[in-house]
Amino acid sequence: MTKLFIIFISFFLLGCSNKKNNYKVPTEAVANNRNFGEELYQNDFLIYSDSQKLDSLKHNLINKFDIYNEDIYRLIHVDAEELAEFSFDFFLPNLNKVLKKRSFEISIRKSDQIEFNNTIFINEEEIMLYSQYDIENYTFWDVAPRRFFSKINELLKKHNSNEKFFLLYEGNDLHVILLTENQFKIICEKYEYNKSEIPYLP
Repeated sequence: MTKLFIIFISFFLLGCSNKKNNYKVPTEAVANNRNFGEELYQNDFLIYSDSQKLDSLKHNLINKFDIYNEDIYRLIHVDAEELAEFSFDFFLPNLNKVLKKRSFEISIRKSDQIEFNNTIFINEEEIMLYSQYDIENYTFWDVAPRRFFSKINELLKKHNSNEKFFLLYEGNDLHVILLTENQFKIICEKYEYNKSEIPYLP
């Protein structure tokens, strides 16, 4: 009986030892060994940045993953409520400030019937921001930014840009960030375990 007990304990300890040897480091820990800021820098994330502030922007990007500084010319605070209520002056100056770095600019003109059809013109291209159905279902705060920036992404594509706007957060905290596909991919991988920080297409 004693011999059987000793054999059983030996097999149990051997099994535990093998499990320890086969233990794999979680994906999150492996990912944390990557410098995502450095990867963004190598993918031209600071290409449009203020040249006089480039050293500090690079330092904060690589060491703190600071992708939100306005001097990088990628991020704009929009506020879904302001956009849905046609208060474009809230964000349009900063939006064009970013776009001018790409030799591009947008103009917005409201329809004469805007109170009835919720229609505007972006660079003279007509777009209905939301419908009566969206109002009745309280989705117009979500629909309006998506349609607005989908149209701007179309115009950027016509301008032969390799960047597009992604939305970040929602409601009054809604921001947009202008990224290439590679830059977007790096940010997604950085925030794999924090989905709320991942930008999304309009």
